[in-house]
Amino acid sequence: MRVLVVPKWYPTPDHPAFGAFCRDHAQALRRAGAEVVVLASYATIRPPFRLFSLRYAVEDGLPTYRLLYRRPAFRPLGLLCQLAGMVAAVRQLRSSGFRPQIVHAHVYSAALPALVIAALARAPLVVSEHYTGFARGLVRGAERLVAAAAFRGAALVAPVSAELAGRLRPLAPRTPIEVVPNPVDCSLFAPQPEGGSRAGGRLLCVAAFAEKKGHHHLFAALALLPAAVRAQLTLVLAGDGELRGELERLAQRCELGGGVEFLGEIDRPAVAAQMRQAGLLVLPSLFENLPCVLLEALASGLPFVATAVGGVPELFKLRPVSSWCRLVPAGQPQPLAEAILAALRDGPPTAQAERELAGCARATYSYEAVANRWQELYRTIA
Repeated sequence: MRVLVVPKWYPTPDHPAFGAFCRDHAQALRRAGAEVVVLASYATIRPPFRLFSLRYAVEDGLPTYRLLYRRPAFRPLGLLCQLAGMVAAVRQLRSSGFRPQIVHAHVYSAALPALVIAALARAPLVVSEHYTGFARGLVRGAERLVAAAAFRGAALVAPVSAELAGRLRPLAPRTPIEVVPNPVDCSLFAPQPEGGSRAGGRLLCVAAFAEKKGHHHLFAALALLPAAVRAQLTLVLAGDGELRGELERLAQRCELGGGVEFLGEIDRPAVAAQMRQAGLLVLPSLFENLPCVLLEALASGLPFVATAVGGVPELFKLRPVSSWCRLVPAGQPQPLAEAILAALRDGPPTAQAERELAGCARATYSYEAVANRWQELYRTIA
């Protein structure tokens, strides 16, 4: 199967976590034997070129076009610049012998121009949806019309959670909707090697420093823990964003024996290494769909405490998750503190817990499992 992947977000060297889940889907397909090409677009203001700039490279085995396009003050003109660059990329692909059988867009705003590309290629369009903006009420007015047009023009819409599927259904009542989760690289995210050890008091939070990730509630929850417990804890924060300065000030007032470590935005191998060291992952988000970080924790055999938002409760239908992890209400420090305290009293994950959580991830969310699901759906619509 020849697949052209058109993501809204895609990692860059400066931002390795930016849309990494889109690359995960592409890598899962490639490793399963599909012929995959990525066409990633980035809007630029006052660039040195007239309409667009197109660059090509093979990145981690994936042939990748990076399209930089001009975004004028009048935003619809930016879409025309983007389309001009995308058409140029498709022409280059045709000249090299690549004709996509599937055009696979990630996020509705990437799907609208991808509809044009799919029509030119005479290929069906698949849209994976990841955006929390539907739950946050951000997709309204003209944006909602764009989403509806993209979904109705697609052969298949694939939200990453059943909760998100329910929000999308009114926008495209006749388009088939199938839930396909984000995949996790189980060769990278794996439990401690035999004989390894975890730091039971090492709490890990991997999330952008944005209001929707709920870091303030995590700090408030830690303040509610007994002083003797806080003295044994270290909080490790992986991520970056507009709230960094504010969180650093909170950290100065946080009475943890091991303090608070700010790692900045780190790449996937570094996240995997942190997960093998930590005793517990905490995700205090106010909004999520199906967070990749929780899937990575599962694959690493790392229990987590997470808030009941978006598709997170769907994970707890899996027995290993409900046995070893904890679900709490969003935006409430007291239940979060109680869950963290209970997890700390349990201690670091046992070998059995690690095996069960990692086995659950391999069976349901591995590259192989998700790629098999995609191939089944592609055959249905191609």
